[in-house]
Amino acid sequence: MWLRLESMRVEKWRTISSHFNVFSDDISVHGQIIQSQFLGSLGINFRVEVLLKNCTDEQADCLGTGYWRLVGEGEAPFWEEPNEEAPTGMGTRYLAMAIVNKKQGVPVPFQ
Repeated sequence: MWLRLESMRVEKWRTISSHFNVFSDDISVHGQIIQSQFLGSLGINFRVEVLLKNCTDEQADCLGTGYWRLVGEGEAPFWEEPNEEAPTGMGTRYLAMAIVNKKQGVPVPFQ
């Protein structure tokens, strides 16, 4: 199932990318990368560390859950609430791409 889904993603990305290249030779399309890789390259890990140093335990729990939702994969392994559904990570579910002017170079997450 995963390989089939991944091949569909790749094909859709190629289609989207080729459409932009038709519009202008000045456009550069970068990607696709998974959401967790994209956010990691933008420094989400460092930001969460800083926020965790200056928050209450309740805020830390919320940050941990939110962080997992953004960069995790599958159900959260740390979840212990029996009456609630475990949060599901979206880190590999969504993809990122960038469409920029070629003069701007390659955006940081895609280098």
